[in-house]
Amino acid sequence: MKSHWFKFISPLLILFVVHSANAIQQDSLQIILEERLTSSEFDQKEDILEYLKMTGELYSQSPTDALFYVTALEKKLDAEGNQTARAKIISQIAAFYWFQGVYDAALQRYFEALKLYKEENNSLEIVKTLNNIGETYKKQQDYKQSAKFIKLALEKLKEIEGFSPELITVNLGQLFLLRENFDSANYYLNQILKKENASTNSKGFTNLYKGILNREIGQYDSAHYYLNQSMSYWNELNYNRGLSESNIEIANIYVEEKNLKLANQYLNEAENLAIKINSLDLLLKIYQTKIDIFKITASNDSLVYYFDKYLEIKDSIFNSESRAEINKLSIQYNLAEKENDRYKLALEQAQLTNKIEKRTQFLIFLIVVLIFAVILILYLRNKSNQLKSAHIKLKQQKEEIEDKQRKISSKSLDLARVNKELHSLNKNLEQRVGERTQKLNERNRQIAEFTYFNSHKLRAPVASVLGLINVMELAKDGKIDPQLLNYLKTSAMELDKVIFNLKNLLELDDEIEEGVN
Repeated sequence: MKSHWFKFISPLLILFVVHSANAIQQDSLQIILEERLTSSEFDQKEDILEYLKMTGELYSQSPTDALFYVTALEKKLDAEGNQTARAKIISQIAAFYWFQGVYDAALQRYFEALKLYKEENNSLEIVKTLNNIGETYKKQQDYKQSAKFIKLALEKLKEIEGFSPELITVNLGQLFLLRENFDSANYYLNQILKKENASTNSKGFTNLYKGILNREIGQYDSAHYYLNQSMSYWNELNYNRGLSESNIEIANIYVEEKNLKLANQYLNEAENLAIKINSLDLLLKIYQTKIDIFKITASNDSLVYYFDKYLEIKDSIFNSESRAEINKLSIQYNLAEKENDRYKLALEQAQLTNKIEKRTQFLIFLIVVLIFAVILILYLRNKSNQLKSAHIKLKQQKEEIEDKQRKISSKSLDLARVNKELHSLNKNLEQRVGERTQKLNERNRQIAEFTYFNSHKLRAPVASVLGLINVMELAKDGKIDPQLLNYLKTSAMELDKVIFNLKNLLELDDEIEEGVN
């Protein structure tokens, strides 16, 4: 029972927290903008750009307040004669008017900004502003002027290095789509689809226009595909205007397919988003489609209701000059009122914010504690499993290390034994080498003496043999005396004996050398 109750109440709690957080963020942004508007000097461009960034964040929550604060900044700087970043301020105001569908006021501001950017010679901002002017003319269905300024932006773009003309290319594709030149539209839009590094913003618009193009030529499956793709990109960017436009186009497909129930669902979603961002031109398209649906269903009450709303929005858009003047007077009045009641309002807002913050913080604290507890339990469980696994691994590693230590100890003992044997052998070897060296020295001495002695003994028989040979040569009758022959034989035998002794001596020397080795 408790789990069912928790499942029911948890989405409400989350919704309440998100809503409270958004309200706090909106209030805190307004308080910061109020404080900066009164206390800051805005002498530095960076201060103005930061202020404009905050108004941009506020626009998604409260378009009217965002337009008020950026216009109030313009008035403040005009009164002080401060021209710092004036072109940026005017561009921001123009963009806010554009998002709300007040295109005449947006055009007026864009042309003012364009003049200032030309004076600054800021080529990049000139290109962006020319493109924005072309887009604004396109929304007013003045396609000739739109093409003119988009082409001017492309020509100016040639002077800038490293700037991608993605959005300008997309805008050209949409322009040809509106003029029903589908081949040219496909050409420019496919250029963006082929780019791998195209920005998310460019991909969103490209898929949106491809979806519209395929709906126009009756290819509804492809149209659904591209429009759903664009929705994914808008969700990624949190771009409510794009989401509203994609919902409108999907609704138009269902109208053509006669699925009016689904068409109404998508139109209701688009209407909620358009109201949230105060986009009058999108509301005009939504109410026009609603009128077409209720004409088919013959629901007269709904038809009259939406027809009145359609006329109200149409009058608001097409009388934008008076609307801009009214806005101007209203802003001046509000600025004076806010100036008088500034501190009182700030105090009331601070008190209210504190109450909301305390309640919200308590609720957030409870939710955070619960989430943290769940995460902690999961973390501790995971950590416990990891520790068990690590313990098992450490135990295995310990056993392996102990086994290796035993093997190393055994090998160390073997090495010690071998080292001891080698040491003993080295000692014996040194002793044996010394003894043999002494014997060799003694033998060499004996050999030297013996060789000296035998060399003299060898010379005596050789001299005798030579002498006898000379005597034999001197015999005149050519006969050999037997006595001389005996002497020669005796000398030869003595010589042979000496050579034999010498040979034995040399063989003994070889044996000694082999023994040493």
